[in-house]
Amino acid sequence: MSANHAPVLTAIAFQLSAALENYQMHVDSLSDPWSQRRPYDLVSHAFDEVRMLKGALPELSVLMVELSICHVELMKALWLAGSSRESHDATALQKLREKHRECVAAMRERCVRMFSRQ
Repeated sequence: MSANHAPVLTAIAFQLSAALENYQMHVDSLSDPWSQRRPYDLVSHAFDEVRMLKGALPELSVLMVELSICHVELMKALWLAGSSRESHDATALQKLREKHRECVAAMRERCVRMFSRQ
């Protein structure tokens, strides 16, 4: 990272950390995205903001791929839980939520390291 770009990238890392926190807050409040259109839209917009900000920080690409996979898996599990109560596996859904939180936390930790070293 060049000296000229360091303040900008530090600011983006700070914004991304805040966006990740906002995104996780919305995901935590989501139970059945297809019966709760407004909360799902908030998750979707928050995730888009995370992806946009991450674009300026290529060193987070691997973590973003992991987060994207977790996001898709969790949204699918929530959809299945909402559409077929009989086959709903609460334990598996909880494990997906925990894995998702871990992905978000890992990405936030990297952001914090980026802006705290400046």
